[in-house]
Amino acid sequence: MRFSPLSFVLGLAAAALVPVISRVFRPLAVEAAAAGMGMMEDARRIVAEQMETLEDIVAEARARREHLDADAAAVVADAGEEAAEEPVVAAPARRRTPNGSARRRPS
Repeated sequence: MRFSPLSFVLGLAAAALVPVISRVFRPLAVEAAAAGMGMMEDARRIVAEQMETLEDIVAEARARREHLDADAAAVVADAGEEAAEEPVVAAPARRRTPNGSARRRPS
């Protein structure tokens, strides 16, 4: 394997530049991570607020449905009491034709 002075110099330069580059980019990486964490926390807060709003809507809808069901049950109970108080009148009996056919209408 041949020794190349250019490769050796490039290796030394890379070894010298890595600490300098890491000192420059480390604060940038920390700031980017902090900004990302802040955005994630804001997103979680917004999602939590929207979930709470949705839960409130669902609870209100359930209460409304129960109220409507209670009103409907009260109407049925009132109608049942009124029906019990009124005498039952039978509808007049319908006459049947002897052969079971329907009556024809004139054209």
